Order: sequence, then C-alpha cells, then structure tokens
Amino acid sequence: MGKAKKLSKTANKKTISSQDPSLRLPKVRPIYLRPSYIILGIIVLLLVIFFARVAIWEHGYLNRMEGSERHTANSGITPVNEIDEDIDENEPTEQEITEYVVAPGKPRYFSIPSIDIRNARIVEIGVKATGELSTPYNIYDVGWYNKSALPGTNGVVVIDGHSGVNEIGVFGKLPRVQQDDLIQIEMGDGRLYNYRIVETITKKIGADANNYMAVALSPVTEGQGSLTLITCTGDYWLAQKTFSHRLFVRAVLEEPTENDN
Repeated sequence: MGKAKKLSKTANKKTISSQDPSLRLPKVRPIYLRPSYIILGIIVLLLVIFFARVAIWEHGYLNRMEGSERHTANSGITPVNEIDEDIDENEPTEQEITEYVVAPGKPRYFSIPSIDIRNARIVEIGVKATGELSTPYNIYDVGWYNKSALPGTNGVVVIDGHSGVNEIGVFGKLPRVQQDDLIQIEMGDGRLYNYRIVETITKKIGADANNYMAVALSPVTEGQGSLTLITCTGDYWLAQKTFSHRLFVRAVLEEPTENDN
C-alpha cells in the first residue's frame, strides 16, 4: 500500500513537470493602460505645469510692481456710484464762482471749452467706506481725488463729476468730447495747466468698470502727466438710482502756461 502511494506521488510530479510552462502564473502581472487614460494623464500634467508657471509669474510680477503707480492704482477703489446721493442741484452764481478760493497749490477751476464747461469749481473728494470715489455735493462742481496727483505733475490727476438725465450736471455733455479737445485746470495761485484728450472709454457698471480703475489711475505714458475724468453714462436705472455705465476720459499734460486773467 505504501509503495503504491509512493508511485502515485512520483507520477503526479512527472505530470506537473510535463505541463506547458506557459500555463503557469507569472510572478509579475503586466499593467495595460488604455490610450484614453494616457491622453488624460498628459493633459492633467500640462495643466499643472501651466498653472504653476502662471503662479510663479504672478508672484514675481506683484513683487516687481509693489510700490509702483500701477500697484497703488489697483487698491480696490471703484468708480463713483450715484445711489442714494445727497446732492445740491442749484447752479452756482457768477459771484459764487468768482469768490471761490482754495490754497495756492490746490486746483481751483476746471474747463473744457468744447462742451462749454468754464471755470467749474474744483472741490476735494476722498473715498467712501464702500471703496467708491466720493462726488461733489453740488452737481455743477467737479471733484479732485485728493490721493491722486496734483495738476501739472507727472502723476495721474483724477477728477469726477455728476452727469444727470438730460445732460444735467457738470459732466452731462462729457460723452461729446473728442480726441485732442482741450482741458484746462487753474490752480489757486493762477497757474494754468492744459491737458489734451487722447481717449474715451465706456465700461459697464460693476466688474468691468471696477477693474478698469487700475488703468484709470495709471499714467497714459510713463513720465508724462495724465488726467482721468470719470462720470456716469448710459441708461438710467430708476430702481437702483444710477446709470448703466461709467465713462472714463483720459488726457495728457502739455507744457504749462501762464494765466493772464
């Protein structure tokens, strides 16, 4: 009986050893990738590389621009918004305009002869808690943003004003200006600075207008004085009490002249 078992085991060994080696399980199973998986992996890798390069470039750009005029301009200031404005609609008399006085180094009068703006009073304005530029109390005055440059310097002068329905307000006719039209600013001591319009830009209220402020607060040409005018334009939205668009007029400084008046 024992001898029979021994013969049986020997026969089994011979049978296994005689089998085709290709039928045995390999030690490592090969991995088969679908072509679609390979393509998807390449796309993901390229996207990772792209966004990494963008992040590196943006970091370097912000470091380079820190402290520059363009970096300062992108500070969250948004254009004037006329919602719930408490304003005076009474046009100033000639006497009130003549008797208007400011410090010698501050802007006093604003003029655009081509649209019949002559000696509009310039008042100082700042920024509201909401981040929006303030506007003058009187709709016939213009507002000089007191954190922008002084007229006659190489910085950017920023001035805004009201433009009501039916062209009421100091900037009611501002959409009519043309390239090369003259803008004049008279200082408190009589110095007169001339600017020439180079472009007009209209932006939809909201993100479009807000994002453009970085450009509006930057010089047209580096090293040359610039002026940016801002007002409302487009359709008047009665429910929101504001206009649908913002108008930006940009001008460059010419050589200063003496005022003989």
